[in-house]
Amino acid sequence: MSIPKKNQLIKDNTTFSTEQTEIEGQADSLPSLELGLSQIGFVDPDRKRLALEESEARYRRLFETAKDGILILDGDTARITDANPFLQDMLGYSKAELIGKALWEISAVKDIPASQEAMRELQNNEYIRYEDIPLETKAGARKHVEFVSNVYLVNGWRVIQCNIRDITDRKHAEALVQSTNDELITLVNELQWRDREMQLLNRMNDLLQSCVTLPEAYRVITLSAGDLFPGQNGCLAVFNGRDRPLETVACWGPEMLMEPSFSLENCWALRRGQLHEVLDPQVGLVCQHFIKTPETPYICLPLMVQGETLGVLCVMDNAARRSQHQLGLQQLAVTVGETVKLALANLKLRDELRQQAIHDQLTGLFNRRYLDETLPRDLHQAQRRNTPLCLVMLDIDGFKEFNDTFGHGAGDAILRGCGNVLRDRLRKSDISCRYGGDEFVLVLHDSSVADTQERLEQIRLLISALKIHYGEQVLGSITLSVGIAQALEHSTSASELLRAADEAMYAAKQAGRDRIVVHQTPPPP
Repeated sequence: MSIPKKNQLIKDNTTFSTEQTEIEGQADSLPSLELGLSQIGFVDPDRKRLALEESEARYRRLFETAKDGILILDGDTARITDANPFLQDMLGYSKAELIGKALWEISAVKDIPASQEAMRELQNNEYIRYEDIPLETKAGARKHVEFVSNVYLVNGWRVIQCNIRDITDRKHAEALVQSTNDELITLVNELQWRDREMQLLNRMNDLLQSCVTLPEAYRVITLSAGDLFPGQNGCLAVFNGRDRPLETVACWGPEMLMEPSFSLENCWALRRGQLHEVLDPQVGLVCQHFIKTPETPYICLPLMVQGETLGVLCVMDNAARRSQHQLGLQQLAVTVGETVKLALANLKLRDELRQQAIHDQLTGLFNRRYLDETLPRDLHQAQRRNTPLCLVMLDIDGFKEFNDTFGHGAGDAILRGCGNVLRDRLRKSDISCRYGGDEFVLVLHDSSVADTQERLEQIRLLISALKIHYGEQVLGSITLSVGIAQALEHSTSASELLRAADEAMYAAKQAGRDRIVVHQTPPPP
């Protein structure tokens, strides 16, 4: 039989093969009248033919009006023999453009090797199913379809029936749901990150409030910033005094960014007194305090409290973090900067108050309060280490006469001059205090009586050579009466040592002033 005739027969019979079998079964099982007629040898062939024609018409209507695409293929050649209207409308091909072609010969199916392999699998297994495969219409639109194919026999010939359901709208809805879900997950992650940021900020603030020194605060900032800016480089630089450069005191991240010290002019944020952000270091105004030109965006935030600039916070941006947390590096940097600058300002104020509490405002030396706090500790350390310690008490000779003659302003000038000499001529480890009025106390660590006496003789001579100017007057020479007492190896207390030095000083005054007297410990009875 010729191929066209075979295809025509398949076309006429395929769609209804299953249904014909059902009708034949119904015709064979008609009610009792028909059964009785068949028993006496009488069968109406016209009635059977009419039933088959009605069935064929009914299922032809189903084929033509189905809301799924249906393809009928020759089971041997895998070429299309029929296609229902819904499939034609879905793909945009006319029936004439489909009949006689293999699936991979139309542009709707792009993956030709995969289609040929699937067809071989179908021919071997007689069933194949795809939950979602992409098709392309004649106009170029993309369609998602569910594809089910099976093989059966019609009048002895193998026929392939393909049911193709358009699931494009469902896939679009699923994609929309997935996109909404992804947005919700991103939002939840952002909220979780913000909650973690708040916890870290609160913890940093608590730790900073517990710090008693600036170095402790710098350590807390380094550790906390490393958690708040994971994977990012950053630094904190502060002023350590007027007319002095900024010093980098805290760094975090994989590498060091800023110079150890730099001037205010090197930072655009400090120059302008406001946040400076550089999105592209290749074309932006890059600060000059970096060791090397940064490769990523960065932010410099000046730390200012009541018009006073404390320092600058610098944070490098991170592309990975920017994609994960779009709410921004700038907001977090500003929040961290607010916390840091308030903590540093509080510590600085606290330190200033303490310095005022332990220093004499007139001379700049330590005061009696500081001496009372530190002398017992220094004595204990000297006794534990078995090292010498000497305490010296100095009194300005005739200070009352200076005040009476030239006034209290002149007396203050003398006290300041003596304080300057003591501060300049003593070691950093020694302690110089204004004990009260015109009396000074010195604590010299690791210094024997002989060394102490030699050093105090130099100081006495320097002070006597001072030319103190008060207004247009040059005040007369200043002399000192000095008493030295050495701490004993065991039993000496702070009050005993002070009393011994005071006795030696009064002995110097009684001996004619302007001299040094060493306290002599009486021999044991």
